[in-house]
Amino acid sequence: MTDPNEINWTAVAARAQAYQALHLADLGKAPLLQRANFLMTLGLPRAEAAALLGSTDGSLKVTINNAKKKAAAATATAAKKDTDA
Repeated sequence: MTDPNEINWTAVAARAQAYQALHLADLGKAPLLQRANFLMTLGLPRAEAAALLGSTDGSLKVTINNAKKKAAAATATAAKKDTDA
């Protein structure tokens, strides 16, 4: 059995490297969604990406869903313009 108080150093190192990669990619001041997508592309779960960015999983989930809705609306508007032309 593993000790619940034992620290998973592999996870700690992975989070630290993800944080460094974020800053080396010059995304330190990028919008939250862009930074979160970068971290999730590196393999961090959404909850961990949110924690690294000083947010919550729920807040990040809403931000991602709102961005998807906005993109879908923009695509629908562009498609409508194409059919009207």
